[in-house]
Amino acid sequence: MTEPSPNEIMAAYAANAVNFAHSHFGISLDYTVESIEQVETLANRLFHTRPKGFIAKLFRKEPSENDVQNVCKMLGSYIGEVYRQSKGGEWQINQEHQAIGLLVGETWIFPLAKVLKRITHGKKEDLTEYFAEILE
Repeated sequence: MTEPSPNEIMAAYAANAVNFAHSHFGISLDYTVESIEQVETLANRLFHTRPKGFIAKLFRKEPSENDVQNVCKMLGSYIGEVYRQSKGGEWQINQEHQAIGLLVGETWIFPLAKVLKRITHGKKEDLTEYFAEILE
């Protein structure tokens, strides 16, 4: 049996994002460019559920690193798959950054890293704006 390609793996993570968004948040994702706004809404909700500051962290459990990474994989893969359907590209491992990203021509796009920034740093890392920028 052959190993799945990076494109197949990331498509599966994107499908998981669709299920996750629907089952946990009642949000429908349909792989359209417009659905990125729903991903931003979801990321915003995740950002606001994370405890901020020392006192908040004492009283509310922070999501595990594994949970955060899984959400980043799902939502980042979804963003990447919407991009791939519109503009093309291939999921590959970037050796310089030791991270998976979309290679479009000679340009790398890292939607998983962007999702991590969004759920860590908030609205200044807006995913709708990010998607509009990479789509240009």
